[in-house]
Amino acid sequence: MSRTKITDTPRYRKHKASGQAIVSLGGNDHYLGPFASAASKSEYDRRVGEWLASGRTSPADTESGLFVVEIISRYRQHARVYYRKNGRVTKEVAGVDMAARYLKRLYGQTPAASFGPLALKAVREAMIESDLCLTTINTAIGRIKRMFKWAVSNELVAP
Repeated sequence: MSRTKITDTPRYRKHKASGQAIVSLGGNDHYLGPFASAASKSEYDRRVGEWLASGRTSPADTESGLFVVEIISRYRQHARVYYRKNGRVTKEVAGVDMAARYLKRLYGQTPAASFGPLALKAVREAMIESDLCLTTINTAIGRIKRMFKWAVSNELVAP
């Protein structure tokens, strides 16, 4: 029996007992409708597309609630791919890492859904106490806000 590679796209299969189309994403089976129908193929494309866009995590993973440290980790991976120029990582990635350090220290083990404006103010106060200059603090806060906007757009956190 061959092993499935992580780069493989999940297969569109027939569930013999029910006659429905099925796809397994993140260890969970999803029924798509009658096998070989246009509706089931469309549902397959939608589910696999969302699964790939969310970094190969299933919606069930995001419903359980991610912690801030997990959002930081996923955004840092995204930043290393997105912020590139001429094949090299830009300075924005170092800025994201600096902002994430303060966020992780204060709110790393907090559920991401409960991180809000008051928590962001607390992170800003910690940066002020570290004697960072105002422009550095404002830039870092902007990066944290961008991190959570990215998480919302990828449906990792509710708006």
